[in-house]
Amino acid sequence: MTQGSNKSFINSIEKGMSVLSVIVNSRNIGGITQISKTLNLSIASVQRITNTFEKLGYLKKDETTQGFVLGHKAWGLGLSIVKDIDLKTVAHPYLKQLSHEIGETVNLAILDGTDIVYVDRIKTERIININLSIGSRLPLYCTSMGKCLLAFLPDADLSELLNKLEMKPFTSRTITDKGKLLEDLKKVRETGFSLNNKELDIGLRSVAAPIRDESKKVIAAVNIAVPSSRITLDELRTKFARKVVEVAKVISEGLGYKTI
Repeated sequence: MTQGSNKSFINSIEKGMSVLSVIVNSRNIGGITQISKTLNLSIASVQRITNTFEKLGYLKKDETTQGFVLGHKAWGLGLSIVKDIDLKTVAHPYLKQLSHEIGETVNLAILDGTDIVYVDRIKTERIININLSIGSRLPLYCTSMGKCLLAFLPDADLSELLNKLEMKPFTSRTITDKGKLLEDLKKVRETGFSLNNKELDIGLRSVAAPIRDESKKVIAAVNIAVPSSRITLDELRTKFARKVVEVAKVISEGLGYKTI
């Protein structure tokens, strides 16, 4: 490697990032031999690097090919921007179609720390005055997409995140008690969708459903956001919930998710 003589340069990190870069930019799922040849690194070295990243959650093995793809931890890094294109490429047409069909704003978000990050957004002129765009961040606990992403986390990950949450009130309806939040998340797992009833802004309601990848892991959430002055909670829970669950299922299938 070119910086090997520089004492302030860590060669092992450079090798590790090179391996991740190859996997991110490869059109095919990266295997040990392929990565080794591309980077001119020994197979043993590539194995140590990929095993380490796999244990840390930044890589995962494809069950069919045994090659490597990015893991869930990578979604919170800049590396996720490239792979995020796959999610957006699959999801965007369905988000657009749904928004056109119902005349409401439709959003797509992923988990990053204690926030959700918007990765796509089909906005209508009828939405309330919250200024959001791709890249905007909102808290997990008071948003429908955030609660959806929390609800389907493994128990250990959920417990860890709950300990980090600072649940300040945005409105009089914001859930600020972790016990009540857990009750809400249980309902989300039972129904398959989550609701936000004026918890972030008094003028906003929304309903969200989880998007899963080929490993059945929830990697994102999609929601329909509506003005609370025009759409009732009952309408959101029935008509709009069905719509968002349907589109989440179609997007998940496009990402390789299979119900069987």
